[in-house]
Amino acid sequence: MFIDLNSVSNNSIEAKSYDFCICGAGPSGITLARKLATLGKTVALLEGGALEYTEESQEIYRGQSLGLNNWEAITNCRLRYFGGTSNHWGGRCSFFDKIDFEQRELFAGMSGWPAGSHQKMFKHLQDACEIVDIPRDSFKALPKSHWKGDFFRLSERAFSPPTRFRTKYIEELKRSEKIDLYINANLTDIRLHDALSAVSYFEVKNFHGKAHKFSAKHYVIAAGASETAKLLLNFNKQLPQGIGNQHDMVGRCFMEHFNVNFGNFVVEDHLLFKEPDLQFTPSETFMRKFNIGNAVLDFDANVRARDFGRLKELKKSAREFVCQSETMTNIARNFAEFDCEGDGVISSLIEQVPNMNSRITLNAEKDHFGLRRVTLNWQASPADDMTIRHLGREIAKELARTKVARIKLKDFILDDNIPIDDYGHHCHQMGTTRMSIDPKNGVVDANQKVHGIDNLYIAGASVYPTGGGCNPTLTLLMMTLGLGEYLAKL
Repeated sequence: MFIDLNSVSNNSIEAKSYDFCICGAGPSGITLARKLATLGKTVALLEGGALEYTEESQEIYRGQSLGLNNWEAITNCRLRYFGGTSNHWGGRCSFFDKIDFEQRELFAGMSGWPAGSHQKMFKHLQDACEIVDIPRDSFKALPKSHWKGDFFRLSERAFSPPTRFRTKYIEELKRSEKIDLYINANLTDIRLHDALSAVSYFEVKNFHGKAHKFSAKHYVIAAGASETAKLLLNFNKQLPQGIGNQHDMVGRCFMEHFNVNFGNFVVEDHLLFKEPDLQFTPSETFMRKFNIGNAVLDFDANVRARDFGRLKELKKSAREFVCQSETMTNIARNFAEFDCEGDGVISSLIEQVPNMNSRITLNAEKDHFGLRRVTLNWQASPADDMTIRHLGREIAKELARTKVARIKLKDFILDDNIPIDDYGHHCHQMGTTRMSIDPKNGVVDANQKVHGIDNLYIAGASVYPTGGGCNPTLTLLMMTLGLGEYLAKL
């Protein structure tokens, strides 16, 4: 069933009771609602925005950004309407390596994934692949059998069309007898029972300020890393520090994947670069030897350097002449972006280690519903810098040794005394309500239940204790399907 909360003026919702109430209708919220419905449970699925993009809803995400590059991740990386950020998802799918689930020295005392997480999660890989419309056997590296690297392997990945959850699932949810989909339904408070150990109801308002009480046996927040932290910190009427924040962990350990431009390269092995885009992942041996994080290094070869305009033939001739000499090419690159046939750039997706100082907090400004807005202070650590530099140096050595490519690295990769000033991002927000066995190290337990609150759970990448070295969406879906199975048995 489909209900626009902006059109509900009476208190009819108070008479309803559900098995589950889920805040957030992005990939994790929709997936969880569908899974619970197939297992016979009734669900209220709350979307703060509408079915289409509106400035009124998107404005709720506005916040302040500090730290690395001061990028506007808070506002620009997320979409606040039905389907969430799947509405601009790029579609690249990959999954964690086994080493990503291990407790490693790299984390400097911060906890990793609970034991058994890998096996528990990968039971749902086939179903997760079906959700994003990719065959299970599509995960393979490009068929480059003659690659002989030691410290790197060719990355495995697949590409979703990409699946837009709004388009794929809207009609199914409207017809569902188990799921009530509410739009313009904004979570504005969580009221606890007197003992403060369980949720009594969700207070939800439409954009006209009309409040409704949603009652259920169990409650889930699936609002994304930034917004979930914002909600828990704001809901402090009964617990002054916020819900789930008894150890000051809500909002901490915000993680992204760094996108660092390592430099330029020139192709030597043109057979290996028959496909213009080649991606490498560090081996477990390499990561253990240097105690670094995981990553994907993306080599995008400019195999067809082109010139345009009236002088294109002259430009082409000049380019060919200059590119015959490495010395002349290097001189030319000191003055302008200059590419030769086979040139390329190296971008990356690099794991960020959990860092207590990289965090979401609240500032004094309030949104339309009177909730304080967020400030993101995104911070890197020395361990992150070490990972970036080791990756750059070793991939350059390995590709030179195997005669695949010659790389000209950025100065900050080669010299530890030059600060890294190129921390790009991927809009992969993770970690602000991290999973932990010990409540002192996180916000939710191994079953994604908020520590100290018996019937409140969190779904999505905000519970990741570590971010791995791959795109987070497929892992998120596997984890959410497992959460649905667990919750249905309660």
